[in-house]
Amino acid sequence: MAALQNDLAQLIHAQGDQGPFISIFMKVSPYERDIAEDKATFRNLIQQAKKAFITRFTEKEWATYQAKFAPVLQQRALGNNGAASIVVVASQSDTFVYPLAQEVANSAHVGDTVYALPLIANDQFSWDYHLLKVSQDSIALWDVTEGVATPVDLPADAPLTRDQALGTELTTGKARTTRIGLGAGQASHGNDPKEASQASDTQNYFKQVDDYILTNYSKPTQKPLILLAVSENQAVFRKVSKNKYLLQNTQLNKVPAKVDQQAVAQVVSQVNQQLAEEVLAVLQSQVDRARSAKKYISDLGAITQRVSEGNVATLFVAQGAYVAGRIDGEKLDTSSPAAKATNLLNELSVQVLQLGGQVYVLPASELHADATAILRRPATD
Repeated sequence: MAALQNDLAQLIHAQGDQGPFISIFMKVSPYERDIAEDKATFRNLIQQAKKAFITRFTEKEWATYQAKFAPVLQQRALGNNGAASIVVVASQSDTFVYPLAQEVANSAHVGDTVYALPLIANDQFSWDYHLLKVSQDSIALWDVTEGVATPVDLPADAPLTRDQALGTELTTGKARTTRIGLGAGQASHGNDPKEASQASDTQNYFKQVDDYILTNYSKPTQKPLILLAVSENQAVFRKVSKNKYLLQNTQLNKVPAKVDQQAVAQVVSQVNQQLAEEVLAVLQSQVDRARSAKKYISDLGAITQRVSEGNVATLFVAQGAYVAGRIDGEKLDTSSPAAKATNLLNELSVQVLQLGGQVYVLPASELHADATAILRRPATD
C-alpha cells in the first residue's frame, strides 16, 4: 500500500508537468492457462486508450506512450500474484504497474490527471500487515501488502512446529518420577494429566512463536499483526503475547480447512472488511459532527466551489458515479469534447488530495448523492 500511496501522490502532484496520463484498469486471472488471454485484453485496452488519446493529441505524441506499454506486455504474466486486478498508469516520463486487491471493470482513461478513483477505492480499506496462522503444533506467516498476501518463507531457526521449538522441553506424554521419603527405591511413577501437559506445551510454544515474530518481523517492519486461530488458541496466544503490534479488535476464529492461495485471499478480504467497518464508524461520527457544525454539504455545485477554495477536508464519492466535466484553470468546463470525456468527480478528488484532504469512494446507497463533503470551515463562511 505504501508504494502505491507514494507514487499516486507523486503522480497527482505532477499533473501538468507529466500529463496527459493514461490509466488502464483490468481484471487478471490467477491461472497460468489465462496468461495469453490477459495479454490480449490488455492489448485491446491499449487500443481503446489510443482511440481516446488521438481525439485530443497527436499520433506522434501517442508513440511515446505506446513504447511505455511494451515492457508490460513482455512480462511473463500480468496476474498470478494473488491480485484480482492491475492498474497501469503512464505519464510522459514514467510508467507504474500495481496489483489491486479489488476487482475492477476493464477500462482505459485519458486525461490531464491520473484516473484516481479506482485506486482510492482499492487503497482506502487495504492495510499492510502480517497474518499469522497458529495451531497448537505449527505456524504459518503471510505478508499482506496492498491487499495481496505473500507466504513468508520462514527460516530453519523459526519455531515452525511445536516439536521443533520445544524439543526436550516437551512435556506431553513424558514420564515423571517423584521420590518420596528417605529409603532407596521409594518412588512412584506416573504420567502428567494429558490436558495439563498439552496446555503447558501450548503456552510454551506460543511464547516462543510470539517472541520470534515480534523480534524478526513486527519490530523491524512495524506492521500490525493479525492472528488466524481457533477461539481456544486465540485466547491462549493473546494471554502470553507481548507483541504490541498484535491487533486486539481484529480476530479471525474460523480457520480454513485448506489454507491455499484462494483461502488466504478470502481471509484477507474478511480482515479488510472488519477494519473497514471500524473506519466507517469513525467517518460516520465525523459526518455527524460536521452536520452539527454546518460543515457538511451534498450539493455538487457547492462542493465544486468549495474544492476550488481549498475548503474541503474530506470528499466522499459514490462508487461508479460519473459526472461529465473538467476543471480548466478556475473555470468549470462541461461542454467541450474533453469535458464530456472527463469525470468531474475524479478531477475534484485529485484536487482535494493535492491540497492535503482525504477522499473515500463509498457505495452509492450510503451517500444518496454523487458526492458529499466535510468542510474545513462552515459553509456559511
